Amino acid sequence: MKRYIFFAAVFGLIWCFVHGTVSLNNFILGLIFAPLIIHPFMPLYHFERGFSYKKGIKRIPAQIRYLYVLIKEIIKANIMVAKIVLQPKINIKPGIIAVPIRTKTDLGITAIANTITLTPGTLTIDISDDRSVLYVHTIDASDPENVASSIRDDLEKYVLEAFE
Repeated sequence: MKRYIFFAAVFGLIWCFVHGTVSLNNFILGLIFAPLIIHPFMPLYHFERGFSYKKGIKRIPAQIRYLYVLIKEIIKANIMVAKIVLQPKINIKPGIIAVPIRTKTDLGITAIANTITLTPGTLTIDISDDRSVLYVHTIDASDPENVASSIRDDLEKYVLEAFE
């Protein structure tokens, strides 16, 4: 129940920012909308487990670092894809590579898969049955080990800190 209240409060704040006016009325309206948004995702966030406000608040700096790294990686990938597209002769070798992951929770796996998909030039295709490998389509798979280590070292590290 603590986790549900925490997420409802977060969605109340998000509603205030989406609306453009931070006020008590908007926050309460966000709290009213929160159950409609939270209910379909309850299995993903395991509301039946215990939750500590202290632990949730301690993760905020890690989540901010994750957001910073995500934005930085998206910008770098956009520049890389733009260079590829603007070349007179496109010399790429697209392919699907297997990327071993360390994340084990549904939230962590979803976060890393969506992070990969948000980064231009990559797309998460599937996850293995044992949930230890993501299959990623990349625009240039000429060095699959480098792509896999980049995902593990540059992206997954921050996902582990922020969501696990």
